[in-house]
Amino acid sequence: MNHQQGGFSLLEVLISLLLVSVGALGMAALQGKSLRYTQDAVQRNEAIMLAQQLLEQMRSNPKDALSSTHKFSSSSAYYKVAGSAFGSSSRSDCATRERGNGGSDVAKADLACWLQAVQATLPVTSSILSANFTICPSQSDGACSNDASSAVLIQLAWKDPSGQCDNNLCIYRLRGEL
Repeated sequence: MNHQQGGFSLLEVLISLLLVSVGALGMAALQGKSLRYTQDAVQRNEAIMLAQQLLEQMRSNPKDALSSTHKFSSSSAYYKVAGSAFGSSSRSDCATRERGNGGSDVAKADLACWLQAVQATLPVTSSILSANFTICPSQSDGACSNDASSAVLIQLAWKDPSGQCDNNLCIYRLRGEL
């Protein structure tokens, strides 16, 4: 009788070990998904902050962001259409540069410093920057307009190796009034 109880205890230990192993594997899989979702959230937050930063820089430089009719148009130094490259500008120290007088030099420096921040925080390539980044007048949500507008659309994009976004490319759009 003692011999049968020993075998029964061994079976209980094996079943318990199996259950603990399945639970540990489930926790490991959950940890991997959690890391991917956290990375996605961090990148989305960075995109939100970058778009807000550019919008505020444009608001603080109305001399070159807006036309004489107080509208954002393709003549603005901040304007960038999808498929075009960002303009080149001599890079100054972004942290200590003077922005007080505004104008096109400030706008070019704003874009250069903003682009530098984008490249430092989001996984982008030059082709993504050219094809998917947009700063344009907007008459309606999520769409660029050929006509001047008091609203601007800022679109950012970045690579998404985790597969959370369509075609592994995440896109964030901000439409704001200037």
